[in-house]
Amino acid sequence: MLTTVHRLKKLSPQIISRLCRHTKLLSISVQAYSSAATSCDAHLVHSPFPDAARKNLPLPEFVVSDWIEPNGLIRDKVAIVDASTGQSRTFQEYYHDMGAIAASLTYELGVSERSTVALFAPNHVDYIPISLGAAICGCKLTPVNPQYKASELISVLNDSRSEVLISHWSILDVALEATRQAQYVKHVIIIPEYDDDPVPDGTMSLSSLKKHHKSMHKTRRSIHNDVSSHPFLLPYSSGTTGMPKGVCLSHNNITSNLQQIFEAESTFFPSDHKLISPLPMFHIYGFVVSALYPAWCGQQLITMSGRFDLEIFCQLIEKYQPQRAHIVPPILIALAKSPIVDKYDLSSLDMCLSAAAPLGKETEDVVKDRLSCRVKQAWGMSELSPVGTFTSDLNMRSGSVGQLVSNTVGKVVDSKKNKSLPPHQSGELIIKGPQVMMGYLDAPGKTTECLSPTGWLKTGDIAHYDEDGFFFITDRLKELIKVRGYQVAPAELEALLLTHPRVDDAAVTSVKSEESGELPIAYVVMKSDTISQHTCEEDIKEWVKERVAPYKRLTGVIFIDEIPKSASGKILRRLIGSSTS
Repeated sequence: MLTTVHRLKKLSPQIISRLCRHTKLLSISVQAYSSAATSCDAHLVHSPFPDAARKNLPLPEFVVSDWIEPNGLIRDKVAIVDASTGQSRTFQEYYHDMGAIAASLTYELGVSERSTVALFAPNHVDYIPISLGAAICGCKLTPVNPQYKASELISVLNDSRSEVLISHWSILDVALEATRQAQYVKHVIIIPEYDDDPVPDGTMSLSSLKKHHKSMHKTRRSIHNDVSSHPFLLPYSSGTTGMPKGVCLSHNNITSNLQQIFEAESTFFPSDHKLISPLPMFHIYGFVVSALYPAWCGQQLITMSGRFDLEIFCQLIEKYQPQRAHIVPPILIALAKSPIVDKYDLSSLDMCLSAAAPLGKETEDVVKDRLSCRVKQAWGMSELSPVGTFTSDLNMRSGSVGQLVSNTVGKVVDSKKNKSLPPHQSGELIIKGPQVMMGYLDAPGKTTECLSPTGWLKTGDIAHYDEDGFFFITDRLKELIKVRGYQVAPAELEALLLTHPRVDDAAVTSVKSEESGELPIAYVVMKSDTISQHTCEEDIKEWVKERVAPYKRLTGVIFIDEIPKSASGKILRRLIGSSTS
């Protein structure tokens, strides 16, 4: 063995990596080679999962490809149930509607490969047909948080250059207010409460789009030839720092990630199982993992379009008997502690998957004991389409976010010393794989800050791994606040606060919250005039509340004399607390 290792040191890192993947010299997933590699590649971690099949198809053709059974399409099987409204759709309705929507967008509204469609809606039974219809047109789809105020929606519409806005009827006032100031929106489509409901003049009903006499189920040929470099999904993320940016994800990014999830999940989550997920579909976790994945696999999804309510969630589990749940840590904490849980039969649940925010081992253990249901974690980010690590049902490690998904390589790096680290040492997690984004929309500088020319993505998360390649996320470098799994960019709130007529300077950081994970708190320097001196904490909080989505609201405002900054003007967040003393 020593002789073999000595010979390996003389080979290139690429050859060593390939040999380690396909021989039995090392049984664990962590591959280390020192002198043969640069110090930053001395410790690479590989996926233990089989390589994914990698079908190179545009997303719509990929998703419907497995809807075929010996007897044809899964015509009558229910694909989705919205328990908040009682609405549902079968796979046949999915198939018909996506084709008709694509034809309407193409032939009636002129949507092309250069267009962007914004989808501003809560969870809905037509969310996937709308998305796949847009994908058939070859355009970009940007899902937008339905909690956004008009100013937040305008920012996304303008930055993405959206020509079509598809809005749910319940938030139509916000949508119409935003379109009056949006630079590029030409058409507004309304998702009605009921199919035949009228819509305002100057807008179109989604119902009319679904009745188009033509049908398109084939993506344009140019997209077929370009699945790796043609963008489809455009979620907005703060990345590692700064304001939210459009994350360009190709058709191939999404289909690769679906197949990566499949390699970890399919054995234990067959097509006849049901999934319950209240996760918002505008969020990449809810969109890809909870909505697209079961659609592709022919599984039934039970979702909720209304505000999350624990008692309703428990009622739905008792009624529909799902085997799996996709949730976030605040919901798991409620399942661990609330007396409501004892009123319902949740015995159908075999596995809860938690992601989008850190989850402590203690909460995992309490839920396991209380519900007799296993709990596992996954980790990712919008820039990874979104999954980077996943936990197999067969090989779980409490407190871990799992192992790297198929076709993925990772390393933990000490950035100051520019070297990769062995097991049990903490550093920044860096990822490479087919699910890594194309880059940020119209922001090459921001792209190069986190994505190398060779495809390595700096995640901004602090992690360590063990000898078996299980990762543990312990902290983050990135300036990001996670509220119930939602991203809050400090820079966005700071920019807003600086528009307040009495605020001279501001910095935003986070405080811990058992219920929400984290909450934003502002440190504010007021202007020196007399009026500003009479402005109180509640005045600032209420002013911000009127202008942002609920999860971005400030939990507190602390007035200070000066915001600590570096010589270059960068806010020194680690020093902010001490500046109040």
